[in-house]
Amino acid sequence: RVLSRRVRQRWGTNMAEEENKQESAARMAQLPLPVTVEQPGTLIMLLQSPEQPVTLSAAKALYHFAKDGGEGNEPEVIMHLRGALGDGGGIPVVIKLLTKEAWCGPDYEVQAVCLNILSRCAGEAVADGRLILRKRNGESCQADKNGEEKCRLKTVELGGLKPMVEHLKSEELDVAGKAAYCIACHALDSPVRLGIHILGGVALLLQLMSNKNADDGVVNQAALALSTVLQHVEAKDELYRLKGMKVLIDQGLMSDSVDVQENAARALAYAIEQEGNLKDLRRLEGIDKLIEMLAALPDTDRLPNDKVRQSVSFALSLSAFDSECRTEIRMKEGLRALSNCLASEEARVQEEALMALANCAFDIPCKQTIGALGGMKNGIGLLSNGELSVVANACVALSRLVFDFMSGLDFVEEGGVAQLASVLNNYCKLYEQYVESKQKYVDDLSKDDVDEEAKKAAQDALEKLEIPDLRLGRAILENCKSCAEQGNVREEMRKEENFFGNMFRMIKHEDEIVSGMACQALANAAFDVEGRPMLLEMNAIPEFVKCLTYKDVDTQLSAARAIGNFAMDSYGRQKLFESKAMAPLVAQLEAKDENGKDAIEPRRAAILAIGKCASDRSSAVELCDIGALSKLLSLMDTHWKQLGQAAEDAVERLLQKSQSAKLWLRGEVDFEDRTSDGWFDMGVGRPYTSLADLQKETVNTNREVLLADASQDNRLKQLVEEVKAECATLGLSQIVLDKRDAASTEVKKKCVVKMAEILSQRLGGSILYDKYMDFGYSTEIQRCKQLRKSNVVWVGDLKKAGCRHRAFLFKYLCDLVLPYLCRLERTKIERGAHVGHAWNVVKFFGDVDQEGQQKTYTVDLMHNVGSLYENGTDFNPADEWAAKYQRKDVYHFISLG
Repeated sequence: RVLSRRVRQRWGTNMAEEENKQESAARMAQLPLPVTVEQPGTLIMLLQSPEQPVTLSAAKALYHFAKDGGEGNEPEVIMHLRGALGDGGGIPVVIKLLTKEAWCGPDYEVQAVCLNILSRCAGEAVADGRLILRKRNGESCQADKNGEEKCRLKTVELGGLKPMVEHLKSEELDVAGKAAYCIACHALDSPVRLGIHILGGVALLLQLMSNKNADDGVVNQAALALSTVLQHVEAKDELYRLKGMKVLIDQGLMSDSVDVQENAARALAYAIEQEGNLKDLRRLEGIDKLIEMLAALPDTDRLPNDKVRQSVSFALSLSAFDSECRTEIRMKEGLRALSNCLASEEARVQEEALMALANCAFDIPCKQTIGALGGMKNGIGLLSNGELSVVANACVALSRLVFDFMSGLDFVEEGGVAQLASVLNNYCKLYEQYVESKQKYVDDLSKDDVDEEAKKAAQDALEKLEIPDLRLGRAILENCKSCAEQGNVREEMRKEENFFGNMFRMIKHEDEIVSGMACQALANAAFDVEGRPMLLEMNAIPEFVKCLTYKDVDTQLSAARAIGNFAMDSYGRQKLFESKAMAPLVAQLEAKDENGKDAIEPRRAAILAIGKCASDRSSAVELCDIGALSKLLSLMDTHWKQLGQAAEDAVERLLQKSQSAKLWLRGEVDFEDRTSDGWFDMGVGRPYTSLADLQKETVNTNREVLLADASQDNRLKQLVEEVKAECATLGLSQIVLDKRDAASTEVKKKCVVKMAEILSQRLGGSILYDKYMDFGYSTEIQRCKQLRKSNVVWVGDLKKAGCRHRAFLFKYLCDLVLPYLCRLERTKIERGAHVGHAWNVVKFFGDVDQEGQQKTYTVDLMHNVGSLYENGTDFNPADEWAAKYQRKDVYHFISLG
């Protein structure tokens, strides 16, 4: 009975198990597969199943859900999917499935699909190396479309990089390849690339490329990942430490797969930006292999492939920044191969080949070789290409090929001027359309009678409005600049209708770099006599003045040179004066580059321009008044020799035209320095200050400033007329002034004596030498200050004055009546009894000693008025009174009175 009970129990147990199995099988069979899912969140929940088949099916469904839709025109559901992955917790679920903690356990199939999902959501289109190249060339990149950037950053933030990098070591090579591809999709930002490098991604990707069991697809994904990661400087250094260039060349460039060759060449291009990798490239004969891969030489056995040509040309363009690589490219017929690539029907190949040729053209031998191979003709022909990126690179290449008279002649003969003018004109039209549209939207937003809906539409349109390709504009103007540097090309450019006019339109571009390039191009036109009037008619000076403030050193330099060229004739100087260009030009003496460091060449150009502007008295006076003289004096003592000499020359030019500044600095105004209205004397011991600022000072007891200006000072005007009349009575005329005989000299001496007597009578008469200190005139000085409410004393107001005032006025009068015969000197001391003491020295042409040396005389205006004390020559001794009146020699230390 017991046995039968146990049998029944066992039988019952087996029956229960069988029933459970049948029930479970029934449940599995009853699942409605395939399932129609409308929300990706449902699939995300299924991903968390502990059963591998369910997880795998959900992952595949999720991937297909994301992949649905055409490239570049993804449906709206993908946006929802990415939103669910990013905001609804989907990304952490997918990342966890890549780890050992996955709900279904680690599984290669699930991992492979999850890697594909992350790649898709990160925007797998952005991993296309050709798109990366287009982004480098300035074209807009759609990498942020549909939220890819948000997903990429979310994946990185949640630690998704670590499992991706770990899967590069996967025994399942398909998973490793997908991990490499996923890394390529995410490594678009510098911090992400650095993170991959820190996790050891560079070494693992190189190992994956070197894996003998890996097929071309896996190797290609590894090369693609390296082409993105190696854009970080530390990744380049790591590649050099790992001797990775050998892997890229042996496993990449030498691969039979064109896809591997393409991505390996691009990875190599970024790697050689590091010097060590560049040396390895030359050592491993990488230049030879790159040239061979172009398949553009007559003796090649390779079949040309446009994708490979594009990436190889890109690599050669970067290697060409090195002079040794340029030489090797030229010697190995690389220039011929690149020139042949210009005949390709693929625009991207033309684009990169042009850039490679442009970079090779930094060397004169390469320029000549490219020209001999028809590079000039091909480049000009590509200016009419429909692809704007090709046109831009053609402009860059041509800007480097036009470098001397002969290359300029080739450019002209091949019709380059007309083609370049057409390209520039088309770009100007695009920019004008942009400006008009922008202004229209801005006007709509500023109107009060427009409803909110219309304003919102205008705001949306304004935000979507895109400025014409800036890289294209810069390249066109760079070409214009190089062409305008050659006189023969510049002449043809002037003949082309509206060529310089369009360049002037571009100098007003809202982008500072484009505007600066236009300034550099247009500045060359100011070198020519024919070009300057054309630019002045355009009112170009204010635009050049504006460019002085730009950060770019070359733009500052070009603007300063253009202003200097305008100052070469009086009309140009007048226009500069009217345009108020002097103050910005003086500010340029302290020019800085974009890093805040001293910009030497722009400063030197500004110094030279100031020297040219100083050819006019009005400009020289203004320059001194706004601080040019003080700044130039400080630059004379600088350790930069090229600035010191130029500053010294500019100071001399300023002093030639500004006698007030010369008297302040040198303490003398020479015979050749002819004074005029507005001349003033500040005295000694104070910094140079403009007359306008001196007149604004409140009245005080400081040393007075003397001003001679008959145009405003009626008393002085009367004195001038009196002196002229008296001298005419004595027989002075223009004919007498021009003669050098004894009779004319005697007339001139009588005029000097007469002027001294008139001046002395006007300013208080004479006084004994020993009583000079008792000749009080300080009260008279204060009276004159109060009369004009200023520390500036008009010399016509003075009724009593000392030696300094008399010498100042005598120089002014003499320059009007006896020009070039009087010199004013002042003591060089700043303390003592004779501070500010001044005197006049006169000479008479033809009045020489027995050896023919010119005689000079010191004029006594204070004591024995009208006496002329001979200063002596090598053969005639000086009159004792000359040193006595000048307070020189022993009299220098003797106090008067």
